[in-house]
Amino acid sequence: MANIKDVAKLAGVSITTVSMVLNNTNNKISDATRKKVIKAANTLSYNPNNFAKALASKKSNVIMALIPDISNPFFSLLVKNLTYYAEKYSYFLYIHNTNNKNIKKREYINMITSNVIGATLLVDRNMKNLDDELVKENNIIFLDEVDFDDRKTHIVTGNNEKGGFLGMQYLIDRGFKNIGLLIGPRSTANSSRRLSGAIKAAMNNDIYIDSSNIIHGDYSYEGGYKAGKIFLEKKVDAIFSFADMSSYGLLKYFDENKIKVPRDISLISYDNLFLNNLISPKLTSIDQNLEMIAKSSIEMADDLINGRKNNKKVMVEPFVACGESVGKK
Repeated sequence: MANIKDVAKLAGVSITTVSMVLNNTNNKISDATRKKVIKAANTLSYNPNNFAKALASKKSNVIMALIPDISNPFFSLLVKNLTYYAEKYSYFLYIHNTNNKNIKKREYINMITSNVIGATLLVDRNMKNLDDELVKENNIIFLDEVDFDDRKTHIVTGNNEKGGFLGMQYLIDRGFKNIGLLIGPRSTANSSRRLSGAIKAAMNNDIYIDSSNIIHGDYSYEGGYKAGKIFLEKKVDAIFSFADMSSYGLLKYFDENKIKVPRDISLISYDNLFLNNLISPKLTSIDQNLEMIAKSSIEMADDLINGRKNNKKVMVEPFVACGESVGKK
């Protein structure tokens, strides 16, 4: 296993120079030297022990991300983007899969408040259980919309209200009026914001959305499958599903019942996961721009760790990724 001496020898510089480059502690080192050191470190697969470095110094270069379910393709894609930008900013990303457990449990609190962790990214349905003091006194960033005091909370999130508006308007522009909505859990702020945006688009076009056509789901495949039967009974012409995973369940139910999308019913979704490229029809879906959410999250963490001022809330704009699942009325 390579050590710092090996990197210095390959790059033709001193051990001190290698240390300063990899820890980004000297801005006077030339770009050419930096490139040589980084190239040598990559060639030798040299990765210093970030946890040991954090314990030995007052500033940690470890960012922890608490993820509720790493098996969910949405969170897997988010982690992929977070890892890329963490490495780009010279941070070690520690991923902890909570399995949807309550993150107020002692082991999570101990990790968040330890000197080893420089900043914590929370992507969790149970984040609302954290108390304000914990949020205020630690470098905690929420990667979702939460109902905390904005003066104490750092948030990076997609603009869910705009995403809801875009999805509903897309259906309306194609002539649909009898629209069903498969939304998220009642307790999630992102679902509430998306619903608000969708209703606003409907009202702007003098379209009434029957409350019985709004089904609360849980963003899961199983929830989508169950909702498929209800939507067929209600004879809606189009559906706006607030999660691609739920949409996959809808598609499965429709396929089993000989219902063709978009011939018989149109479907617009939310998330634009890579799996959409593997199914037919390819879903038209609201893209949250996870890459920008990840980039903004790591940049905010970097600011907090280094004591720099930053915007406490970053709102990333979504867009419609056109597929083949929406027809015309």
